Amino acid sequence: MTLKMQAFANVWDVLEPDPVIRANLKLRSALMLEITKWFEASGYTQKDAAAVLGTTQSRLNDVLKGKIDRCTIDRLVNMLETAGQHVSFSLAKAA
Repeated sequence: MTLKMQAFANVWDVLEPDPVIRANLKLRSALMLEITKWFEASGYTQKDAAAVLGTTQSRLNDVLKGKIDRCTIDRLVNMLETAGQHVSFSLAKAA
């Protein structure tokens, strides 16, 4: 038996067959990554960072631990905007 190697641009391309759900997961994970970068550069404790972001330490911890199922796009965008990180997006026709 020969195994064929495949390359994927994103882990969600492998894990999620539904393109609608996959697009949502990709967006949430990108937003979570930006929040994590902001937090690591901030020097804040989780408690202080959560206060700055207008959320709870528990919610921030969910983001930092990658608990994507607990994070909504709305909440993530609000956190980034509150941190002074402007969120923009672009639309493209599906392939």
